[in-house]
Amino acid sequence: MNRINEAPIKVLHNASIYGHPGADTIVLEQDRIRAIGRSSELESLSLESTRAERIDLEGQIVLPGFIDAHIHLIHTGLVESGWRVDLANLSRDGALDALAQEAVHRDGDWVVGTGWDESHWQDRTYLTKAELDRIAPRSPMLAIRMDGHLLTANSLAMKHIPPTASEHLIEWDTGILREQAVDAMAESVRPDATCVGEAIDAAARLCHRLGITTAHTMSRLEFFEGFMKRREQRRLRITICPDMHSFDKLVAVGLKTGYGDLWLRFGGMKVFADGSIGARNAAVSEPYAGGGLGELNQTDELLMEYVKRADHAGWQTVIHGIGDRAIDQILRTHEALRTDVSLHHRIEHFELPQPCQIRRVKAAGLHLCMQPNFIANWSGPNSLYVDRLGVRRDQLSNPLRAICDADIPLAFGSDGMPPSPLFGIHGALHGAYEGQRITVEEAIFCYTGAGARLGFEGAVKGQLEPGALADLVILDEDPRVNPEHVSDRSIRMTWVGGDLVYCAQSPTTNGARE
Repeated sequence: MNRINEAPIKVLHNASIYGHPGADTIVLEQDRIRAIGRSSELESLSLESTRAERIDLEGQIVLPGFIDAHIHLIHTGLVESGWRVDLANLSRDGALDALAQEAVHRDGDWVVGTGWDESHWQDRTYLTKAELDRIAPRSPMLAIRMDGHLLTANSLAMKHIPPTASEHLIEWDTGILREQAVDAMAESVRPDATCVGEAIDAAARLCHRLGITTAHTMSRLEFFEGFMKRREQRRLRITICPDMHSFDKLVAVGLKTGYGDLWLRFGGMKVFADGSIGARNAAVSEPYAGGGLGELNQTDELLMEYVKRADHAGWQTVIHGIGDRAIDQILRTHEALRTDVSLHHRIEHFELPQPCQIRRVKAAGLHLCMQPNFIANWSGPNSLYVDRLGVRRDQLSNPLRAICDADIPLAFGSDGMPPSPLFGIHGALHGAYEGQRITVEEAIFCYTGAGARLGFEGAVKGQLEPGALADLVILDEDPRVNPEHVSDRSIRMTWVGGDLVYCAQSPTTNGARE
């Protein structure tokens, strides 16, 4: 790949170009798209330089690079780099075995696992303190649920719960911690700067394999230095959305949304209005099966103050809102303040809105960032949503069709569960219910152009046009041809800024396989 990347001009030919019927060639010069058209029409462009590389794409399709508008790169990278134990897609026994093996390896040191999901287990119950005590009698251990809103701790770990953790969010007998207590507990096991750097690099490599060229990462400001280092060499464009606790520091030095360069910039300020459905603490107006309405994480007054200060200082807000009570609180806040629509204020997840709330989002000029992979993971017969909410509310969840029909700006992110855009697109096409389904073209736009628009970068990202950044993903087959198998499509290449950063096999260049 080094020889290819050294060439000032790359000619990708014998391809289909998404959005350009009849075109078979795309020419890249430095970090931009120079031209798109038929090979015969563009031949002269490559001949201008004796160092031009011609890459035969063998009939594959070129799309704009995917933009994951909601991911946690540090968390994802800590799993990818092995610093945390990956418990995703494991059975209960499998998760406990993986944690037990790591406890033997760590020999008394902290063990942190993440990604378990009881909704796919036969008994559908959370991991318990007793289970973790049995497998790790000498090591403090945390097992973080997939959504990050709940964890289970063993007895040794619970001795380290800081006094800042809210007592009502701790179940001392079961070892379950929720929301703010999870964050407080995580402070006991913080990766050092070396681990953070390795995690970011590992997350970037994963993104490249998945065709992701830009990531909006929800991250604490303390990790900013790690993102700054090697930001160009990493070849992943990153938009950081820090938490609201960093607001005063950032405003004091004159920073606001959009500050940065093409590799690293600030997005919006993250606030949690509620929790998650899986942890039973998303704030809903109708009780969960088994009781409870979840919990609002902010008072009306505090959320109003956060949004008012951010809006006045030129900061986009990124507010996590899953249940309809949390969504209502967010909407009432924006409606009362008449916030600046040019800041593209965001609601994240938006899983359980009332129909009237969709209309209110439109009227308030807000943007949505949703996770269609949640549909594939947790909606439909015998699913998490049915277990927690019942069939009726599951049928009303994640109403992508109504949102698109209302012409509300909608971008997709993964929340890292899992981070594959193709899996997310599959969820958007094949939801269990008609109201969850949109077209393949709409889904692709939500993962490309809509993410660029959400980040104020629509002029240079999320599109295949001359002058745009040369951020591309090459698929083995057009996802419009067999949309029922979109999740089976293969990422063949990923290009960022005109550089080939991932290739499934050696490309054919200038007539020969490299």
